[in-house]
Amino acid sequence: MRDMKSLEVLLIIFHIQLHNLLFLLTLFPGMLLLLTKWMPLLKRKSTFFQYLISLGVVTFIECLFFRQSIGMILSIISVLILPFVLFFIEYVLIERQFKKLIYIYKKNKIIIQSVIYFPILEEFIFRYFIFQYCILFGFNDIQFILLSTLAFVLAHVFYQGVTSVVKVIFSVVLGIIFLLTLNVFVTIIIHCIFNFLIYIVRNSKYNNYYNT
Repeated sequence: MRDMKSLEVLLIIFHIQLHNLLFLLTLFPGMLLLLTKWMPLLKRKSTFFQYLISLGVVTFIECLFFRQSIGMILSIISVLILPFVLFFIEYVLIERQFKKLIYIYKKNKIIIQSVIYFPILEEFIFRYFIFQYCILFGFNDIQFILLSTLAFVLAHVFYQGVTSVVKVIFSVVLGIIFLLTLNVFVTIIIHCIFNFLIYIVRNSKYNNYYNT
């Protein structure tokens, strides 16, 4: 009996520590970004791509932990990514030029990653999953917004530099919107549109520079 109770206590302690570890990883996915710089397959990739991989790994781990959210997560990903997949399939069947499709993707992968992949992963991590942890640990709405904003800004500082501090306003607003709607799909759409506008502005500056 004592051995069973001791085992139960150890399992409870392990479960609590696992909660804390995963929460820390969710708050600071930049830790994984630092690890990717030492991995043979990833260290030569761009910081942009390394950060995307880090977000993907964190999201996958959180999906395993919050298994009840998998259906909702798959639904949102399907809405935003499935149209591209179906387009690629139809394009290949009609044009029968897979290499050309790969070329088109590589040429436009920055905008696809910026406008689709990053908003999905970042909103799941910095809004949805942090909110789940706040419920788990009994944190209030103010603490959620502070933690969400801290995590979001620090993650961007890791790969974009200290100028990312200006993202505080963006993160606070999206945190409030998430609390009002409790719908991560809303914040994902806002984030997608925001990143698309940034891409247009930066691309316009690039074109103007080389056309002058």
